[in-house]
Amino acid sequence: MLLTFLRIRMVLAFLLAGSFLSGCITTSHPATRFYVLNSLDPGVSLVSKTDRKCALSVEVASLRLPQYLERPQIVTRSSRNRLELAEYHQWGGNLRKNMMRVLAQNLSRLLDTPNIAIYPHRPPVHPDFRVELEVMQFEGGADGQVRLSALWRLLRGKDQKPLVTRITDLASPVSQKGGDFEHTVSAMSKLFGELSQIIGSTILEHVHGRPDS
Repeated sequence: MLLTFLRIRMVLAFLLAGSFLSGCITTSHPATRFYVLNSLDPGVSLVSKTDRKCALSVEVASLRLPQYLERPQIVTRSSRNRLELAEYHQWGGNLRKNMMRVLAQNLSRLLDTPNIAIYPHRPPVHPDFRVELEVMQFEGGADGQVRLSALWRLLRGKDQKPLVTRITDLASPVSQKGGDFEHTVSAMSKLFGELSQIIGSTILEHVHGRPDS
């Protein structure tokens, strides 16, 4: 009788311990949230109605990221020399491919043209322009500010003659929402949209024969 009682107590103890550990495991691992960059809103065309007779063709030829951004976790810079990886806040896919698609969609809207290609899916004819982009920095900081630094090149499509090589540095306003990844990704989309507008404006300057110095 005593042996049976002791066995029942041991079984209950194991069950209670298992329930406790299960509860700890459930509460100690929050759900992973996934994010994507978004394109510019429709209606942001840089092209006037008189210039819409002949649609430009543009190829997004390449986009490179620093190795520390080539990962699923969203990266923030906690100090000048320290990076933080958010294990439970991740990109909903490959960041580089997401950026190439967003750049293509942005240029399509800004230049009011459907003739946008993304490497390696090249168009059947040579595009008017090719864009190459190398991102050197693209992350939020502890103060909620997002910084984007990129080296980009604009080439003429047929002979791939270099037309522009430029480094563009952009930054969002400082925010009190450091650690708010929804805000960080939204600010990243806006900065990338601003860079897209700079590239789109430069393309139009060469179309109209008024390249800047």
